[in-house]
Amino acid sequence: MTRRSSAFRRWRRRAGARLGALVIRASCRTVRLESDGGLLGDGAAIYVFWHGRFWLAAGRLGRPGTAVLVSLSEDGEVIARAARDLGFHPVRGSSSRGGREGLAALGRCLAEGRDVAITPDGPRGPRETVQIGAVVLAARSGRPVVPIGIASRPVWRLNSWDRFQIPKPWARAVAIYGAPLRVPDVPDLEPWRQRLETALRAAQRRAEEALAP
Repeated sequence: MTRRSSAFRRWRRRAGARLGALVIRASCRTVRLESDGGLLGDGAAIYVFWHGRFWLAAGRLGRPGTAVLVSLSEDGEVIARAARDLGFHPVRGSSSRGGREGLAALGRCLAEGRDVAITPDGPRGPRETVQIGAVVLAARSGRPVVPIGIASRPVWRLNSWDRFQIPKPWARAVAIYGAPLRVPDVPDLEPWRQRLETALRAAQRRAEEALAP
């Protein structure tokens, strides 16, 4: 690869990230969002929501500086830049490469007082099934994990594994915050993974029901 083509690719990634952040921010500003509950005010917490609802969460929910885990791939670099433009603190890592390092970095963010946002069924599913990472992080850090159900209508729905949703302009949306869950640091975390999955599905169901015609 020549120096010129390498520079062009870097410029294209930066431009794509900036454009993506602008589109998310602009589209989410038109959404009429109602919330039942909200962010905790007594220190850092772990907030979880389904991967397919990431668009609205990125554009309207979360405190500035919230840490998010971003893939180590080349596409992840674009996402990391967009996350910075949206006010998030990207942490590079994945479930397949650098997963332990990413989880440790998120733990340090919590220790510093940063909130952490995780899509527990990402990056490739199974859809709306909680993976163990968020539960491990909660157990090791001692910080609460808060499930958030997010629903909007009308939406564009992508033909992707997570059925990714993008709210249409002037859509109505609801965010339901479930009760904080504190996970003990015990050898067997599977029961707690199941409890978190049940709580997140319940919050999502309540959000969907709030928008039912």
